[in-house]
Amino acid sequence: MAVPTRWQATVASALCMAVGMSAIFMGSFPVFLQPVSADLGWGRAVFPEVITVSSIAAAVLMPFGGRLVDRIGVHQPVAVGLVLVALAMLLFSIVESVGIAFWAGALALGAGAAFAGPPAFVGLISSWYDRNRALAIGVVLSVAPACSQAVVAPVTQHLIVALGWRDSYRVLAALVVAIGVPVSLAMLRRRPSTDHADGPVALPGASARDAVRTPAFWLLAVASCLSSGTLLGLIVHIVAWLTGRGVAGETAAFVLSSVFLAGMAGAFVAGYVADRARGILALQVFYALPIAGLGLMAATTALPVLVAGAVLIGLGTGATTGLSPYLTTRYFGLRASAEIFGMILAMTMVALGVVPVLIGAGYDISGSYGAPLVCAAIALAISTISVGLADRAGRPTRANGPVAETPVA
Repeated sequence: MAVPTRWQATVASALCMAVGMSAIFMGSFPVFLQPVSADLGWGRAVFPEVITVSSIAAAVLMPFGGRLVDRIGVHQPVAVGLVLVALAMLLFSIVESVGIAFWAGALALGAGAAFAGPPAFVGLISSWYDRNRALAIGVVLSVAPACSQAVVAPVTQHLIVALGWRDSYRVLAALVVAIGVPVSLAMLRRRPSTDHADGPVALPGASARDAVRTPAFWLLAVASCLSSGTLLGLIVHIVAWLTGRGVAGETAAFVLSSVFLAGMAGAFVAGYVADRARGILALQVFYALPIAGLGLMAATTALPVLVAGAVLIGLGTGATTGLSPYLTTRYFGLRASAEIFGMILAMTMVALGVVPVLIGAGYDISGSYGAPLVCAAIALAISTISVGLADRAGRPTRANGPVAETPVA
């Protein structure tokens, strides 16, 4: 089979991310939450349990998925992962209770995220780009899924009105297979000239063992878990929260799309600022933006204010997603950055699975989203403070002195 060009590989990677778990499933989940829960007689904490199980499964399987990609290439694992994502949505379309189909769908979703998630594309994109590598990775891993999420939310709302939620899940599953599988098999290839061209290169920085012994590592882990978990929880429940306050379903879906669109801008702006900011205060602002956005959305149901709040939440979501790996390299260098960030990401995946369920449980217990959203604001504040404390904690010290800060292009 002919080797694809750089642009073909880039577009193929973006398309596969656009129909993957984080884009199609998570982009549509907030719209599905209310009708699925109402139809099956569940509280708001039941259906989000699939996110808990799938996140834990993905965290466990991601190292295996990475080794598989390194050994046999990208295209086959990604194709299998996308088939598993589609299978999960088909299983959810036949769910009648919290039983075999429910749990099997959650596990299939986690496995699909492990094989067809971001780790599969980092090495592939890096092999094709020497210059503008960071921008290319950002477009594939952040912008493509965010664009998909912005489209999926309102489309799903219309599908549910026209077909019902079960057939809507089947339509989305067919879309994943029809687009993702042929594209991945045909065009996902590394640049051949880069495979094993050089031996291992010694990079500056701390080992993973040194990193986990520092306060900075644990403060970054706390910041990542609380910010990512809380923001996902808000996104999962945002449509149900707004419709419960009398906002029309189409309007709530539009507000959700605003979150995803703003996330793209947040990733670009935060990267630009991080490359130029010497202190941590400018980066802390991005962690604090969702607190202001949440306050605006809680104050009124006027559409301009809701959109403004959604934009602030989206900016913070997109920014913190990119800042977490950047701060890892800033404090611990490049020597073991993948391993160190992998540990932080594993803990974050657990938070991503737990927080949406906790918010739903808070709603079921209190009968409103008031108390859970106050807790969410507190968690975001702690995350913001943790980032600043991590900067004061400094970098790990070795026998030959402190680990040098490594800027990221």
